[in-house]
Amino acid sequence: MKDVFLIYAHRGSSINYPENTLPAFAHAIKEGANGIELDVQLTKDGHVVVFHDWILQRITGQKGKISDYTLTQLRKMDFGAWKHPRFAGTPIPTLEQVLTRIAGKNIILNIELKNFFAMKNGLEQKVIQLVHSHKMARQVIISTFNPFSLELLRKHDCKTDIAFLYFGQLREPWRYALEYKCAYIHPPVRGVNAQLLEICRSHGLKIVPYQVDTLAEIKQMIELGTDGIITPRPALAHRLLYGTQTKRKRRKR
Repeated sequence: MKDVFLIYAHRGSSINYPENTLPAFAHAIKEGANGIELDVQLTKDGHVVVFHDWILQRITGQKGKISDYTLTQLRKMDFGAWKHPRFAGTPIPTLEQVLTRIAGKNIILNIELKNFFAMKNGLEQKVIQLVHSHKMARQVIISTFNPFSLELLRKHDCKTDIAFLYFGQLREPWRYALEYKCAYIHPPVRGVNAQLLEICRSHGLKIVPYQVDTLAEIKQMIELGTDGIITPRPALAHRLLYGTQTKRKRRKR
């Protein structure tokens, strides 16, 4: 599965559905995504929940952070109405709920650890334990911007592939990926070109860019021959990939 072109739905089908929710993930699969990208954080009482932002205000209108509330308190909040009234009452999902729904399906889950400002809180260990308990190590990729997390993932015997995620124009990103024994590099789309692909592949690294938001960017990444994309428009990517107008450059074996 990880050898095919991966269409990761960024926070699910987040154009039309409330991001990082079960409806967004379910609809992304219907649209042709073969991967789901989501973000995880820890609640006050140590549950792994799916949520992106550092604070709750944009999504729920509530003050504070995920880590300020217990799971019971968070489940009383509305995580869907901000997108459209028809999604009112949509709850925050736990990672365990997502794993249970994805297990056995032909879907890869990219779990991004949102711990850049909350280091050493045990998130890495809890995610690894959940993935292992569901026997989904081959169905999951874990990514993070935090180099300390990359160290902890290996320290705690992470059996999944790991992706090195970075901002902006990083010089020689493959060196960091190799240092932390990553299988993937997740760069911003604007930093991806044929030279980067060639160098990374010479080191055995796969490239899946993020912020691939427009038709032109999706088409460019398919034609360039990346190993996948992270996009909020999985339906468009699926049509381009399997249509007749866009030809993917095949990876050399």
